[in-house]
Amino acid sequence: MKIISLEIYGYGQLMSRKIKFDQSFMQIYGENEAGKSTIQAFIHSILFGFPTKKENEPRLEPRLGNQYGGKLELEFDGQKVEVERVKGRVTGDVKVYLSNGKIKDEEWLKQKLNYINKKTYQGIFSFNVLGLQDIHKNLTEDQLQMYLLQAGALGSTEFTGMSDLMQSEKEALYKKNGKNPVLNVQLEQLNDLEIKIKNEEKKLSEYERLQDERDKISRRLNQLKDNLGNLTNRLTNKEKEISLHNDVVEWKKLETNLNIEPYEFPEQGIERYESAVRSNESIKRDLTLRNEKLAQVVHTLDHVNVMSERDEKALNSIRQRESDIKEKHQELKQLNKQIDDTERDNELLRQDIGWNDEYLDVDTSEAMKTHIAEVNRVKEENVVEREQIKRTLNQLDIERDRYNNNVDRLHNDLVSDENYEQKKVYNQKALELGEKKSLYKKMEESFKKQKEESEKRSKQYKLASCIGGILLIAIAIYAFIASQLIFSAIFAIVGIILVVLSFFIKSKNLDHDQAFSKEIDELEEKVKHLKQFYDLDFNLDEQTKMRQELEGYYQSQEILNTKKAELKKELEQVEEIIEQKERAIKETKASIHVSNQLSSQLLNDALTTIKKIKQNRFEIKRLTKLRDEKHSDLEAFYLEAESIVTHARLHYQKVSLFHDVKQALDEHQKEFNIQSRNVEQQALLTNEITALSKRLEENNNVIQSLFSFINVEDEESYYRHHKSYISYNEDMERFNYLTELLNNHNYDYDKNTQLSYMTKTDLENERNQLELQVDEYNDNYLNVQAELSDLNAKINHMETDETLSALRHEYHLLKDKVNETANDWAALSYLQNLVEAHIKQIKDKRLPYVVKDATDILSALTEDRYNQVIYEDQNVQVRHENGQVFHPTELSQSTKELLYIALRFSLIKSLQKYYPFPIIVDDAFVHFDKHRKEIMIKYLMSMSEDIQILYFTCNKDQNVPQKQTITLTKIEGAKSK
Repeated sequence: MKIISLEIYGYGQLMSRKIKFDQSFMQIYGENEAGKSTIQAFIHSILFGFPTKKENEPRLEPRLGNQYGGKLELEFDGQKVEVERVKGRVTGDVKVYLSNGKIKDEEWLKQKLNYINKKTYQGIFSFNVLGLQDIHKNLTEDQLQMYLLQAGALGSTEFTGMSDLMQSEKEALYKKNGKNPVLNVQLEQLNDLEIKIKNEEKKLSEYERLQDERDKISRRLNQLKDNLGNLTNRLTNKEKEISLHNDVVEWKKLETNLNIEPYEFPEQGIERYESAVRSNESIKRDLTLRNEKLAQVVHTLDHVNVMSERDEKALNSIRQRESDIKEKHQELKQLNKQIDDTERDNELLRQDIGWNDEYLDVDTSEAMKTHIAEVNRVKEENVVEREQIKRTLNQLDIERDRYNNNVDRLHNDLVSDENYEQKKVYNQKALELGEKKSLYKKMEESFKKQKEESEKRSKQYKLASCIGGILLIAIAIYAFIASQLIFSAIFAIVGIILVVLSFFIKSKNLDHDQAFSKEIDELEEKVKHLKQFYDLDFNLDEQTKMRQELEGYYQSQEILNTKKAELKKELEQVEEIIEQKERAIKETKASIHVSNQLSSQLLNDALTTIKKIKQNRFEIKRLTKLRDEKHSDLEAFYLEAESIVTHARLHYQKVSLFHDVKQALDEHQKEFNIQSRNVEQQALLTNEITALSKRLEENNNVIQSLFSFINVEDEESYYRHHKSYISYNEDMERFNYLTELLNNHNYDYDKNTQLSYMTKTDLENERNQLELQVDEYNDNYLNVQAELSDLNAKINHMETDETLSALRHEYHLLKDKVNETANDWAALSYLQNLVEAHIKQIKDKRLPYVVKDATDILSALTEDRYNQVIYEDQNVQVRHENGQVFHPTELSQSTKELLYIALRFSLIKSLQKYYPFPIIVDDAFVHFDKHRKEIMIKYLMSMSEDIQILYFTCNKDQNVPQKQTITLTKIEGAKSK
């Protein structure tokens, strides 16, 4: 993956900023607060999402309302894509634009990034001075070793930190012989609870005996309770009979009184009778008033005077046309005004174009307008093109002078071609000499090692041969003593031969290749000769670049000359076209009768003016015709109106015609309304008198029907019968109430009759006997109940003693906690084993390759002073050129940082197959001196052939070419410049 460019819409204080990374190695230089850290955070945010609240990073949202986010142009395996992330969700909304026009989502981007997250990317591919400072913390030897191993194998401290954290968590949960850990304390408490529970379970036998005794007393108490209940019910019934005795006696008396024929009376008879009497008196008063009012209405009708219906319709027709006639007068006035205005407008339009007369035959068609517009357009375009060609010619002259000055400057700075060619030979020989020296040095070390091994093997062979000979001689002596002469002779001969051979065994003399050493000497002599006889004190790359630049200037000069010749030809053609169009404009002015001094840009406006004059002339003719028609219509109306008004005996005046007609009609309407209103009143009064007479008759019929219903003749008898009716109904209501009351107490007719014959004294004697029996049963019940209460108290005391249940509950809760703690400890043990196995797998698989590449990187960064990185027994060490091996704690500050960087670079190279991401370096070399920093920059530039490197710094390195340097200007206020 390679970052080609970035565009910031709004991020922190950076707004509308676009930066291109043309080279694989780019130095981004800027002072403090120029936006370097913001650009790095922007790259991380676009690739992996905006920071969330859980992350310890600022979101850097712009404060001036710009859109939050931006886009990166990336290259994946030769395919260019644009990744745009803007504000939306918490991590932002992402769109990935492919080169073929398709749009992908964030899942596609994660897949292309091989699902690496921001923290892992920053831990492996992102360097800064704070990360390197972690090496210099107060770390022990083991901690430093682990830190360096993590840098080379894992890229971060997360895995080992997780293992240490899980170990501390396990020890906080359980230790084999510990007392304070959680699980140890819980197990001790669990044993104590088991002992307490066994002691409490012994009390259950006494509890069962008390329960049996309580059951016996409960059955006896229930029997007493049932007997007491029966007596209580009988006593209650007797008290009820005493309380209801008076009501029963009254009920029996009313039954006797009501044993007669019931009284009858009309429903609401008194109210209906009194209402009819009052209504008769009111009706008689109303009849008198209605007759007087009817006489007044008849007198008014005799004095009303109204107009004939024909005259009324004729005058209404005139009145209805009032608005129409006034509107025609207004239209006539408006037409006269329009005719005058149009005439004045035509006169002003003729003055605008310089006409004394109207030339209505001038061609004002759209074709003429198009012709004029086309001529003006072609002329203007060619005038603009002429000015552009002239400006271009001037710019070409300026560019040619600048090229000449640059060519002269480059000629002064160039070295001779001979020195230039010899410099290339010198650089090639010097490079070859350095490589061969390095190879010779490695061969020499190999020779020394082989020589030491050869001498060691020779000594081993010599010692083995001597010991073997002596043993065989000893065996021969033993065989000789045993009379085994043949075997004795054989062993003796072989033993003597081995002893003799031990003196002839020598190590093989090895020597390194003398021809190779001679070749190195010849190369040194050649390099020395070139440096002595030629002036080679110049930068070959700069001279090569100057020659390429000079060749470019020569080509540019030839191109400028060609362009200038072509532009002169174009200028002649343009001037000829301009002359043709000016002649066509003069001919057009003559055809439309306008002055030659009129601007060609105003010709179309003049045509529009002429067209307006012609339209106005036609409009004047049309308006004049309408005015004459309106005038004729008005004269016809006034003749007709004069005949109608005269017939209606009104005085005719043209000016006040409509006012006189309106006044006459209003007077007629007033008289007509009076006549209509009195006619209606006459009919209404006649109907009301008839209705009142009818109501008077109906009321008399109602009174007579009420008297007939109870068979009386006068008002006094009517009221007497009503009083008897009321008394009967009150007794009946009381009888019904008592009957319902007794029924509610479950007393029927026979029981009521029987109770009415008893005296109150007999009832009270029976009640006293029942009370004595109830008191006796109550005493027995209370004694038994007290005995039962004592037993319940003892049982309740044992039942409410929650010691056993509380102990059992506490036991089970504690047991659950022990199980949970044990599960947590087991889970932590499993995770710890899993993490340690993962770390071991990564180290065993990746570290040998990482250490091998780290050796080459450290050797290059230290100029072969430290030529080997050693990894043995989980330890990292480095070998000095003098052969000494140093522990990392013995190294200087900057050398430790170089070792860390070498391991990190080696890890990045090993991961390049899976994660080909650019490296971001943020001023990570502040502890290096000038020389060491130059070496580091040079190595970074060499790495950039395979991996893109973005180097952010506030100390500009002058050795980096200008084309590989981007300068950021300091942000002032809230705007980036």
